[in-house]
Formats: sequence, C-alpha cells, structure tokens
Amino acid sequence: MEVKKRSRKVSGLQSFYKHIMTGISYMIPILIMGGLIGAFSQVIPYVLFKIDPSVNILGAINSGEFTGFSLQLLKLAHLMESFGFTLFGFAIPMFAAFVANSIGGKTALAAGFIGGYVANKPISIIKLVDGGVYDKVTPVPSGFFGAIIIGIFVGYFVKWLNQNIKLSEKWLAFKTTFLIPLLAALACMIAMIFIVTPVGGWLNIQIRSILEAAGKQGEYVYALILSATTAFDLGGPVNKAAGFVALGFTTEKILPLTARNIAIVVPSIGLGLSTLIDKKLVGRRVYNKEFYNAGKTSMFLAFMGISEGAIPFALENPVFVVPLYVISAVIGSMTAVVLGAVQWFPESAIWAWPLVTKLPSYMLGIAVGSIIIAVVNVLYRNHKINKGELEVDED
Repeated sequence: MEVKKRSRKVSGLQSFYKHIMTGISYMIPILIMGGLIGAFSQVIPYVLFKIDPSVNILGAINSGEFTGFSLQLLKLAHLMESFGFTLFGFAIPMFAAFVANSIGGKTALAAGFIGGYVANKPISIIKLVDGGVYDKVTPVPSGFFGAIIIGIFVGYFVKWLNQNIKLSEKWLAFKTTFLIPLLAALACMIAMIFIVTPVGGWLNIQIRSILEAAGKQGEYVYALILSATTAFDLGGPVNKAAGFVALGFTTEKILPLTARNIAIVVPSIGLGLSTLIDKKLVGRRVYNKEFYNAGKTSMFLAFMGISEGAIPFALENPVFVVPLYVISAVIGSMTAVVLGAVQWFPESAIWAWPLVTKLPSYMLGIAVGSIIIAVVNVLYRNHKINKGELEVDED
C-alpha cells in the first residue's frame, strides 16, 4: 500500500511538473519576441544616437534635436518599444492558458487565458472610500503567482466538468462550445476576484518589501541561489525549477536573469576549455580521447545557450565535477552581478549577449567561472594521474 501511495505521489508531482513546463514552453517564445523587439528599440536611441539613458524615446523625439531620417528612426524605436513591451504583457496569460489546456484540454484554454490576463491586469472592485461613497479600486496584480494558481484551478475545474456533466450525443457541441467555457469563465472570475488576486497580490507585496529592505544584499543572495540551482543538474529538474521561479520574477520586472544565464553556460564552457588547455598547463593530456571531441561540442553548445554538453564530464566524476562547476558558476555569476551586469532577456546564447547592460562585466563573469573550472579540473586530474588513481589514453 505504501509503495502504491508513493508511486501515486510521484506520478502526481510529475504531472504537475509537466503541466507547468507546458505553460512555460508556450510563454518563452512570447518573452523572446517581446524582449528582442523591446531591446532593439533601445539600441537606436541609446547606442546609435548616444542619447542620455535618463531621457526616454518620446522625450528625445520632442527635444527638437533630431530631424529627417534620424527622427523617423526614433519614431520607429518608439513603436518597437511599445509593441515589444505589449508582447511582454501576453506572457503570463499565455502561460496560464496552456497550463489550463494541459490539464483540462482545449475547453480550458480560453478561461486560462482570461485568468492569466486578469493576473496581470486585475479587475477593479468597488469599495467604500473616504466620504462614505463607493469608488473603483484596482488591486495589486497577482502576476506569475496568480497565473500558476488560476491555470491549475481552471484546468482541473474544466476536467471535472467534462467528467461529471453527462449529456446526450446531440448536446455535446453545446457542452463543449458554450456550457463548459461559460462555467469556466464564471468560476475564473469569482476565483480571481475573491481568492487569487488578494493572495497573489499580497505575495507580490511581501516579496517586493523583503527585496527593498534587503537592498543589494537581497539581490546578491538571490543571484547566488539562482546560479547554484541553475548549474546543479545541467538542464535537469532542479535547473527547470530554478528557471520557473526566475521567469516569474523577470516577467514581473522584479529581478533579472543575469545569474541564471551565466550559470547555464559556465559549466559547459569551462569543461570544454579544460580539454584545450590541459597540455599547455600540465604538459600532458588528462582526458581520454573521446573527451576532446566532447569538449569542443560542449563549448559550441554553451554558446548556443545549451548546458547539456557538460553532462559527459559530470557523469565521469560527479563527486568532484558537479561541486566544482556549481561553485565556479556561482563565482562567475556573482562577479557579473556585483559589477553591475543586468540581463532581463530569457536567453543565454551568444546572440543575446549584446542585449546585456554592462556587457564587459557579463563576459568577465563568464570568463572567471569558466577559467576556474578549466584550471582546477586539469590540475585535479593531473594530480590523480600522478598518484596512479587515474589512467588516460597516451598521446
């Protein structure tokens, strides 16, 4: 009985994880499109025209300093900025919609999207204000927390409706196109107004208060934890869970993804680099032949934003290699964050690096973490070879 209970629990957790990851997989393209368009809109005024960052694009247009083609480019930048950040606003509704869809099927999709939209832009409620009159009050958005709750609620509610509302064959179209979507939308409205928005909004207020009270120290602690959990299992469940939390903070514009993006690439670059420098550093090869091709692949994948290239190195000696690349990823990430690098864009591939604020600090962080891994791993393996505890192919 206990084994069955445990297996059901594991199965339930796996299902929950699958639904959440489905939502994230549909949300990420929206973030990428919005992030790219929004980021490129900033290149025109602040990189091309060297406008003071304290001046917004509309202010630059109205300054009278730009005419002709330059003015048209600034107008284009303003349109791109508006469009890009409008796209960002669809990320959370898309997430909630596809979490609901993953659980309850297509009939849950619309209500999930509505719930996610309301998580971003809460419904105004009527409250008694000073003077004894009622007025509209807009609550604090529940954001990503609200989207998770409402996506799951709508999905399971629609699933329950589908299983328990029994109609004859001729009424099936009425059930799936009118009755269930209507009941789901009404349930979504009630849940958002009375439960999800108050709870999610309170959570958002508490998190912001804690981070504001902690100041820079709070950002550093967050970066430390995020980089360690991101690097730990190279794209596995812990990495995905860290990304899930980080995306929530990023879509709410609370905290950036700098530490996570660096921690994704550092292990693969560092371990790949170790295959290139071993002979120069200790005068001999410290890996078997197959690892030299794996090292090149690992580095290539890292620059594409993929961390799994480091897996062969981790599997060969997990007891030493995993702690090494976790610690090195933390050091690299913290170096970049402390020096002011900021990356809001959810992509660690090299083509997204130009979108980083203080790119030299970001690149320095990657270099520091990668070099630590490469040097320490080569020295460690050379020491093991010298002691006769490790054998590798001869040159």
